[in-house]
Amino acid sequence: MDEEIDALTRTLAADMVRHATFGDKISGGPGDAAATQWIAGRLAELGYGVDHQDIDVPFFDPIDCRLIAGEAAAPVYWQSPVTATGMQGLRAPLAVVRAPYEAMDAAGRIALLVLPHARHASVDSPLVAPLIAAASAAGAVALVIVPVGPTGEVVALNAGIGAPVAPVPVAVLAPALAEPFLRAARGGLPATLFLHGQTSVRQSSNLQATLRRGPRWLCLSTPRTGWFGCVAERGTGTAAFLAMAAWAVERLPDLSLFLLNTGAHEYRFAGAHRALAQAPAPADTLAWVHLGAALAVRDRLEFRGELFDLPSADANRMTMATESLQDAARAAFRGLPGLERITTPMSGVSELGAIVERGYGRALAVLGIPRAFHTRADDLGEVDARLLAPVVRAHMEVVEAVHRQASPTFGGGA
Repeated sequence: MDEEIDALTRTLAADMVRHATFGDKISGGPGDAAATQWIAGRLAELGYGVDHQDIDVPFFDPIDCRLIAGEAAAPVYWQSPVTATGMQGLRAPLAVVRAPYEAMDAAGRIALLVLPHARHASVDSPLVAPLIAAASAAGAVALVIVPVGPTGEVVALNAGIGAPVAPVPVAVLAPALAEPFLRAARGGLPATLFLHGQTSVRQSSNLQATLRRGPRWLCLSTPRTGWFGCVAERGTGTAAFLAMAAWAVERLPDLSLFLLNTGAHEYRFAGAHRALAQAPAPADTLAWVHLGAALAVRDRLEFRGELFDLPSADANRMTMATESLQDAARAAFRGLPGLERITTPMSGVSELGAIVERGYGRALAVLGIPRAFHTRADDLGEVDARLLAPVVRAHMEVVEAVHRQASPTFGGGA
């Protein structure tokens, strides 16, 4: 077993390094395209038949994205889908909104939505959505989200694939750069927001890989796209997905295999929703394992403004499993920080919710939200294959357990 774990660790490490070389993985971007080609090639080498399913996604090529007030100037990130300001920008006083009841101050102003300290990820969060709604309803002319969190960096936020999140331009400002603008708001200084660039529609894609053998199916899935380099968020799941794809071919010869590698994750899992119609029927499916976000990320001690690397994994992660897999998951994930807590899948939290809603009664996913989640700090320094290998092995153990328990008269219900 030690030799197997060592070999798995080496493979995972190499795949995470390769994943990092592709750069940003935003849907429709060059990193997305490069990762798609690489993953498709790896699956084809394993004997899978690989099909592509194109997905239209919003895309923004920035030209000038910044916030200016007096002598203060800072870059901002664009909230997708983008409502651009044009090259002239949008000029108005600033208003600080930390709670919905303060939104009345934002009428006719650029609202600085200062979020409470958290590991933010989506505009749908109850910490974000009420502020956007209140400031928009109050008549703000633009929104600048300040996602206060552990890194002080811009946090890109997931949103829907269709209409913009608000009827006005929306940007994201790094909390570490926010103080001059908070001062400007208090002093009544006007500000100018620039969200200037080219909006367009590009294509991402879903990869659907199949290997037909027995009458029962094992389904594996993972998202491919995300904000910035997302080495921890997406790289850990991608490496695990490729490892399990190879393992299943060799270790489970009686099972047919269905694999999904989806695009448009940032847009409320649009790729997965599109792809699920092509999946095997729930009644024919032994189990569905979704390799989710940030499976294993380096933990760090935060003390007096300094960070110290720890040899353990960030425990801010959880295992979601349907009732029929929870006992196997508890046994497999025992001793892995955060993952010992097994919870029922939650709708809207990951692609797993959509999978379960379609009737797959044996389904599992790990979801982590580490400190650098959705920031540019999510790079190769955030991951360690020695932390990831036990998590991947635990996923395999769950599949092995349900495979052993399945009777010859298999039925794929709950």
